[in-house]
Amino acid sequence: MTPKTLLPLLRSTAHAITWWPLLVGAALGPAILLVPEALSTRLTPTHLTTLTRIAAICVALGAGFVLDDPAARSTPAVPTQRLTRNLARLTLAVPVAILCWVLTLTLADAGDAPLPTGALTLEAATLLATALALAALAQRRNTDGNAGVIAAPAVLALAAAVWLLPYPVALALTPGDPSWTQSHHRWAAVLVAALIAFLWAGHEGSPARLLPHAALSILLSGAGTAFALHNDTPVRATVTATPAWTQIVPGGDCQCADGTRFSFWERRADPAKVVLFLNGGGVCWDARTCAFTGSGGKNDHYNWNDQSGERPYDQSSGFFDLTHPDNPFAGYSIVFVSSCTGDAHLGDTAQPYSPTLTVQHRGRVNGAAALDHLASRYPDAAQVVVIGKTAGSIAAPLYGGLVADRLPRAKVTVFGAQSGAWPDNPDFNHAVLHTAWGAYAAAPAWATDGLDAREWGVPRFWSQTARHAPGVVLGRFDYAYDPAAAVEVTGWMPGDAPDLLSVIDANEAAAERSGATVSSYTAPGRRHGLFEFDRFYELEVGGVRLVDWLTRLVNGERPNDVRCGTCDRE
Repeated sequence: MTPKTLLPLLRSTAHAITWWPLLVGAALGPAILLVPEALSTRLTPTHLTTLTRIAAICVALGAGFVLDDPAARSTPAVPTQRLTRNLARLTLAVPVAILCWVLTLTLADAGDAPLPTGALTLEAATLLATALALAALAQRRNTDGNAGVIAAPAVLALAAAVWLLPYPVALALTPGDPSWTQSHHRWAAVLVAALIAFLWAGHEGSPARLLPHAALSILLSGAGTAFALHNDTPVRATVTATPAWTQIVPGGDCQCADGTRFSFWERRADPAKVVLFLNGGGVCWDARTCAFTGSGGKNDHYNWNDQSGERPYDQSSGFFDLTHPDNPFAGYSIVFVSSCTGDAHLGDTAQPYSPTLTVQHRGRVNGAAALDHLASRYPDAAQVVVIGKTAGSIAAPLYGGLVADRLPRAKVTVFGAQSGAWPDNPDFNHAVLHTAWGAYAAAPAWATDGLDAREWGVPRFWSQTARHAPGVVLGRFDYAYDPAAAVEVTGWMPGDAPDLLSVIDANEAAAERSGATVSSYTAPGRRHGLFEFDRFYELEVGGVRLVDWLTRLVNGERPNDVRCGTCDRE
């Protein structure tokens, strides 16, 4: 094709393109990044990566309409081939997409933490090529010229599917994930497939004539992928203005409920002060609640693989605001352990709940690996605080005793939050803790000393720890009527409509009758969640701020109990 024929073709093509979907998509991309900027919201690299991906999807949706041709019924007889006409449209439309993408990356990469712009550009190019390939395929199959109405929904469906892919073949990983580079090799393979599909859909001659174009597509995609990944600034999982978080994959017998890998996270700071953070993650004990259903590795009851676990670097409020002047843990090293086994960090068994469902309740194995890591990396720690969040607080006192065993010179504090209403019910103890999870057999000998499986209940964990390691400082926090903190076990509580505060009070009284000293802070109302919110600093009961009370607990002062007066009100 000569310039004499090319220029008129581009001129007529510019008039024929349906521009508004592409322009709307191109405008939405930067706008998505401007919203948190306007709200002065501090975003992590993971948040920015997600927003950038959404922006790329918007552009791809608009690009799906670029090949729309209302005059399609009259063009089959023209001398210019369909592929040439499509390439002419791309010559005009792709610069718009590129300009939008450059602006999007500029806005996203304006923070303190660099983004992997090369890898994200590869993802955006793949989405764009996929949208155009789908439009070209629709164009080949129908004659009305409306390819976008088919391509755009298909792009949206495929983009949603990308987020649901299981970890071994996942595409939408977070920056810093160990499989980040491998996932982008998969993105490159999809890009090659999309380019070949686009070329095939627009080609009207012999298939053999496509081979040079396909080879060129593979070569360019491979070179572009290598360049993008090689020149990216390495991105590690970080919290702004704090040391980096590092993902630890212990291997060995560690695993999640579905048998896939388990990992935990570490933030190295002061080696003399360490937090062992046992995160929640839900619990299960039958075929219904333990099923590997839902999306992203979790169902309505628990997280069943590592992909679903919370990432500490994704959170920047409450406990995780490690720059807050009132945060008593600001300078601490932290080992962050999420549960993906449905057993509150306690179990060690493979439980066949049905012929098609065997759940690896290996929370005790995973927790032991994290504890081994802590003891080996911080052998001279002077202070270790075991924090348990929701389901993670169930096992917190037992892990406090284990830390005291491994680091006998360290001052150990346990702070368990939001499991005070878990009952000491013999049927539950035997059916769930012992039979379903294998926790009774997996526990250290001192934790079960003098108790059979029916007697070994969650409230007893505090008294057994106090008896074994009397130097461990014990403290707990609960909202008086938090319906989510014990929703799984209300069937084992006394009464048809259990009074949660009465159960909390009874459990604490039983622990103290056995000789344990447990400092408690009971807040009013039905809220759920503490560590991830700024109420971690704002909560005050009876003139005592929780964060001040917790600071005294961590300093070994064993503060007085704090209890709401009118507990059924916020």
